[in-house]
Amino acid sequence: MMLLRTLVLEHGDQGAPVNGALLCGFAVAQIQSNFLVYSLDEEVEPGNSRVYIAALRKKADRHFLSGVESTDDLQVAMQAFKQILMTAAASGAKAASVEATVPYHFIDMKGCKLPPARPEDHHSMIIKKALVMKVITLGISAPVLPAIESASLIVPSIRFSSQMVSPPRVAKPSRQAEEPLSEPAVNMPLQAIPALAQVSTRVEPTPVSQFEPEESASQQPAAQTEHATLVEVDNTLTNLAKVAQELAQKQLAVVEREQMLEQWEARLQQAQVAHDEKNRELEQRETQLHQRNLQVDQKAGRLSQATAQVSDMRQHLQEVLLELDRSLEG
Repeated sequence: MMLLRTLVLEHGDQGAPVNGALLCGFAVAQIQSNFLVYSLDEEVEPGNSRVYIAALRKKADRHFLSGVESTDDLQVAMQAFKQILMTAAASGAKAASVEATVPYHFIDMKGCKLPPARPEDHHSMIIKKALVMKVITLGISAPVLPAIESASLIVPSIRFSSQMVSPPRVAKPSRQAEEPLSEPAVNMPLQAIPALAQVSTRVEPTPVSQFEPEESASQQPAAQTEHATLVEVDNTLTNLAKVAQELAQKQLAVVEREQMLEQWEARLQQAQVAHDEKNRELEQRETQLHQRNLQVDQKAGRLSQATAQVSDMRQHLQEVLLELDRSLEG
């Protein structure tokens, strides 16, 4: 018996946990987005079933479901899903003749852990009930490629109903959680999906009809415990994210201080080099001044000798003149 991948969803005002059947996941490269289509087995009209389309964001090994916020992206996703429906409705050689106006590829959902989401946040469509299983079969048998990585950090708003938490009660997690929590997929028999028919799609506002969970009464306590564990894990991840942010800020402050110290050391070295250069200049000036003083002293000595010689010559000349006078008088 082939098993069907299911999703855990929060449905209704109280956020009651329900199982949704995964129809397919596909990616559209031209808008760099992933999408996921699932069903809550809601028969809105005879022969028609409601399905939901959500944006699937992937960052590393974490995934997050959200509504398609852009109207243009929603139109592209609807066109791609319409092509999937046409391919699923065709068979054999006819499937190859379906024209792909919006290129897409199915994505590998193996090992993909999805956090609980709310159908009220996603867009809904009405398709032929018989197409549901055909789309599932197509998604299982078609070639798959990895999902497109999100360029930005995924920071989802995670909501948990108080009814889903088993005693002791755990505080409601912050809406600013750093990363989405992950919950393993549950398998359910493929016979839960109705049998096949033809294509008919139209967009309809988000439904408010109630879906009965396919879990037994014995599975409810386990689901509640599982959700309580998810709350604790979310709180732990939030606390770890805060600690990591504080450590990053402290590390940044340390790096900035080290950079300031390096700048001060560089300035001090420059000041020391400039001081040494000034000292060398002063020493050179002192040496030059000392040499000049020596030259002045030498000149002064020579001048004194010349002065003494002049004085001696004057005295000798006087004596000569006296002798000359005496000779003339005699």
